[in-house]
Amino acid sequence: MRRAAILFLLLFCPAILNAAEKVRYAYPAKSLNYLPLFLGKDKGIYAAEGIDLELVLVTSRIQVTALTTGDLEFSGAQSQVSSAAALGFPVKVVGFITVKPTFWLTARPEIRSIPDLKGKVIGITAIGSSTDTLARYLVRKYGLVPDKEVALFATGTTANILAALNGGSVQAGMLSPPFHSMAKMMGFHILAYLGDHVEQSLSGVATSDKMLRDHPETVRKVLRATLKSLRFVRQNKEETVQYILREWKVERSLAEELYASMLPAFSPDGGMNEKGIRDALEREMGRVDKKEEIPLSRVIDLRPLKEAQKGL
Repeated sequence: MRRAAILFLLLFCPAILNAAEKVRYAYPAKSLNYLPLFLGKDKGIYAAEGIDLELVLVTSRIQVTALTTGDLEFSGAQSQVSSAAALGFPVKVVGFITVKPTFWLTARPEIRSIPDLKGKVIGITAIGSSTDTLARYLVRKYGLVPDKEVALFATGTTANILAALNGGSVQAGMLSPPFHSMAKMMGFHILAYLGDHVEQSLSGVATSDKMLRDHPETVRKVLRATLKSLRFVRQNKEETVQYILREWKVERSLAEELYASMLPAFSPDGGMNEKGIRDALEREMGRVDKKEEIPLSRVIDLRPLKEAQKGL
């Protein structure tokens, strides 16, 4: 019996035989965009791949520098890493957690459509953030000129946007989960889900060129665990809802709504449509007034992802 147990460990639990490799993975906020990371760590999915995952809260702007200096091995701030890679930084996006932007343009009850925002103020987190670039894209699409016909006001955080909306200092705001659901419960009106208008990843797996070159197996292990975590979220609704309820400290009904609202945003296989990647990159480069076309090979390297997908 004992010999059979040892044989089982040898065959099916190779990670137990080797010390787990510690990797630091940065995230910019405890957002549901990073749910698979938190849940995968707590469920032991990363540990089963031989990865001791340390999730580190770091602002998006600092993450790129920390990747290049070796202070971080991985970053979840996909948009910021893409922009930095396009500008020549030695970093790459190697996988995607989300493929749609999880933002809802939400407004006070009297505002029923996006054209009604003419002369109004939209709350965003920061100038240059995804909330900013996507809000500008959306109002332009409906014929409004940002900064002339619609004002954009930086509040610092999504929680502050909801507070400003409730207080009346802004008439609309770019809200992410759970704040969009909370706003609905407070009587505010959802004007648009950004995922219906654009494909854009807000969270992913990014690393340095040095990490890709010197530790390719570590990159594959992290990607493989992330893919398994994404699959767990899709296939285990009740456990995931319970996790959201507990970790985000919300009521059961809200946890179920958050799960349903996030599910369409998650990548089914860690990949993303090439057009969505190009369009998002063009929006980001337009923000910094960079006009030339950026080759995707400068920004992404999906070879480790393809290897990680084998056998799953």
